[in-house]
Amino acid sequence: MSLNDFLYQLGWIFNGYELVIVLWFILTQFPKHRWSLFYASHKTLNSLKLHEMHSCFMSAVVFMLFHTFGGEVEQYLLSLEFEQNNRIKVFYTGVIANLFICQLTLYIFHRLRGCLFSKTARVCIYMIFTMELFLFMQLIARGYFDYHELGMVYRIGIWICNIVAIASLSIYPIRQTLGYFKKRNVV
Repeated sequence: MSLNDFLYQLGWIFNGYELVIVLWFILTQFPKHRWSLFYASHKTLNSLKLHEMHSCFMSAVVFMLFHTFGGEVEQYLLSLEFEQNNRIKVFYTGVIANLFICQLTLYIFHRLRGCLFSKTARVCIYMIFTMELFLFMQLIARGYFDYHELGMVYRIGIWICNIVAIASLSIYPIRQTLGYFKKRNVV
C-alpha cells in the first residue's frame, strides 16, 4: 500500500467522522427546529445561539460534502494520463478550484440565509485558505520549477489544516452534548 493509498483511506475515516457530526446536528437539532434547520433565514434567527447553531451546521455540511467530493476529484485527477508535469499542474489547479468553490459556497450560504459567521465557520474558511496556499506552493514548486522537495511540508500542512477544521467542527456538538448531560445531572 502506497502512502497516497493510506492517506486516501485515512481521508475516508475523516469523512466518516464529519458524517457523524452532521448526523448529530440532524438528530439533536431537527426535533427542535424542524425544517428551519435547513431553511432558516435572518428573520427567524433571533438570537446569537441560533446564528451559531445554523452557522456550525452549514459549515459541517459544506465541509463534509466538499471533503468527500474533493477526495474523489483528487483520485480522478491523479488517474489522468498526461505528461507528468501537466498532470501536476492540472491536479493542483483542480484541487485549488474545488477548495475555492467550497469557500464560496460556505460564504454564499451564510449570506443568503443572513446568518452570522460562527468561530467554526471562520476557522473552516481560514483552514481552507491555508490549504489553498499549500497547494499553490506545490503548484509553483513542482509544476513550474520542477522542485519536489516540499512534499513533506505540503502533506503535514494539509493534514494539520484538516485536523484543525474537523476539531473546530467538533466543538459545537461536544459543547452542547456536555451541557445537556450537565443540565440533566443537576435536575
